[in-house]
Amino acid sequence: MQSTVVRVIGEAVKPLGFQRHGHSWYRVTSNLYAVINVQKSRWDESCYVNIAFSPASQAENSWLPESKCQVRFRLDSLKSVTPEGLLLLGADSGRGVTEVEFRSSLAEKIGAPVALFMSGITGLGDLKDALGSAVPERVFVHREMRSLLDSTG
Repeated sequence: MQSTVVRVIGEAVKPLGFQRHGHSWYRVTSNLYAVINVQKSRWDESCYVNIAFSPASQAENSWLPESKCQVRFRLDSLKSVTPEGLLLLGADSGRGVTEVEFRSSLAEKIGAPVALFMSGITGLGDLKDALGSAVPERVFVHREMRSLLDSTG
């Protein structure tokens, strides 16, 4: 499940300049680092999609794990991802459908919304706007990053 989700997200975000690192996809722009991490549940075969950002200067050799980023949230915080889409990340979601059907559903309901969201965020100002509109709740923003976003026009 996890590897399928990683591949589907990669197909969606690689054209946006993202590179793969393990179970993550990351991109560094002039002032912003972005990463999408697919995390397997400890309890079953389900997985979580974590999205995170930090100032680009914090990414050593262009890499910073999602857990070290200053803005972090899970996919379920994005307005554009439906509850039906989130069910695809559950442990039993691939049962009763072919691999092709499952991948197609993942691409439509998870990959496309993630790519659309990430395509609009290339700098701190974009991130600030997105946090105010597309990600309304359950977002961790480190104090240092909050100050940086507040000073962004």
